[in-house]
Amino acid sequence: MFKSFKLIYLALTCIGSVSVILAKNCDDCILITSCPGAVHLAVHEKNAKTEDLIKQSLCSLEKVNGLPKVCCSEFPQAPVELDHHPNLELLPKDCGEIEGSRIVGGEVAKLYEFPWMVLISYDTRIGREFLCGGSLISPLYVLTAAHCVHGRKIAGVRIGDYDWRSKIDCEKDTNLCESYYQDIGVSEALPHPAYQGPPVVRNDIALLRLRKPVNLTVKNAGVICLPVTKELRERRLDAEQVTVAGWGITEHNTPSSVLLKVILPVHSGEMCRAYYGRNSKEDTTNNILCAGVLGKDSCKGDSGGPLMLEGNYDNEFKFIQHGIVSYGPSQCGSHFPGVYTNVSSFMKWILDTIKP
Repeated sequence: MFKSFKLIYLALTCIGSVSVILAKNCDDCILITSCPGAVHLAVHEKNAKTEDLIKQSLCSLEKVNGLPKVCCSEFPQAPVELDHHPNLELLPKDCGEIEGSRIVGGEVAKLYEFPWMVLISYDTRIGREFLCGGSLISPLYVLTAAHCVHGRKIAGVRIGDYDWRSKIDCEKDTNLCESYYQDIGVSEALPHPAYQGPPVVRNDIALLRLRKPVNLTVKNAGVICLPVTKELRERRLDAEQVTVAGWGITEHNTPSSVLLKVILPVHSGEMCRAYYGRNSKEDTTNNILCAGVLGKDSCKGDSGGPLMLEGNYDNEFKFIQHGIVSYGPSQCGSHFPGVYTNVSSFMKWILDTIKP
């Protein structure tokens, strides 16, 4: 990009020093205040390294109001404020709908309760199997755990199923039945680039891009809301009662073909570290959440599924996904809680990764 260098003297009034420097000839020589990367460093990282970078990127003798021009491409890209990220428009606002009108005998009816639940199928030695779950976050993307993707042969995903052993799903004690579901292939599996598998589990999050958009006009297909605002990302979840859904192993150590849910308390970060911090192999940063009590937990087969909490989303009361089932103790429902990837910590990665 740079064609030549020439030796000049410039008074760097913006950083309070005078130096002999090389002024670069570049294609993006603009006023320093018009370069987002330079402005971000000048405001947030006022140090010798930033000062040197500004000196090295100067490209003109011309100044405007005492401010120099710089080669903007020399600076790291300024971080985008997540609340204004351009890819937010790819996440539907019509999400996380709560079927509040369908309360039967104090229990929430289940057939259409979580229309964003996804079954992930794999080609195995014994044929095609559903081994992980996920959540639909847009017509083209499923959010799941990286360990459900890394090194595994994904056959596709299923949206809208309730009992995968039955061709027609009927709700117990009601006349509600549903036979429609959608099987869609996966065009791209995108585990987090910094994912680490066992025994050191970190950044356990992944996206699946589908071969075609999910039909969201049917009742048993919808998307879950994500913590897209700063307020939602900073919400304290300690002691909150959250919902986890999936088709995992039951307390009888058998897999469930019917979609199950469990209500769990979230533990504080301090308690999570007390449970898992004694083993230095465990990730006890803000990137994870711990939830569960004795006898209640998400289990094998629930991996990749959502941890959800009702909350205010765009002035409506909706389900918001705050966690992804990651790992837990070898005995499900034991005294140790389950561990969930904290979605709020990865919202930038999600928004940077999804495409139209």
